Amino acid sequence: MSEETTIELGEFGKLLKEKNFKLKALGANALGTEMIELEPGDLVQVCKELKRTKKMSFLNYMTALEVKAGYQVIIQIENHETMEYLVLKATAPKNNPTIPTLTDVFPNANWFEREAYDMIGINFDGHPNLTRILNPDDWEGYPLRKDYIGPVDELNRPLSFKN
Repeated sequence: MSEETTIELGEFGKLLKEKNFKLKALGANALGTEMIELEPGDLVQVCKELKRTKKMSFLNYMTALEVKAGYQVIIQIENHETMEYLVLKATAPKNNPTIPTLTDVFPNANWFEREAYDMIGINFDGHPNLTRILNPDDWEGYPLRKDYIGPVDELNRPLSFKN
């Protein structure tokens, strides 16, 4: 019989729990950075709270990927003065891959969100210019989705090997 391991909240998780945000502690990454999973609808308010109370004022990176539960964004925010970092994750369901935009909190989220939209199809509600950034405007589909089938044309055709 196995027991489920409970991961304790770190400093940021405890602060957010006190503010009644629904979250899940994910432990620390290989560099020791605390990781927290949030509801997509709480992401903006959590970032605003951390910016206000902990001076987490810089969005270091954002990426997106497909997981069993849906499409997940992963962001790292930081405080330049204290060199504290935090990783936040939020997963939107596959049938409605929508997450509120962070562009009002972190202006540099603009291009990160456009890339996530272009490559995996996450809609960032309230984004000022949610258009493709890597693929042509008329591109069909989202290349990083597991069910994506790319175009077949002169440059993208199946390989054939002759013996």
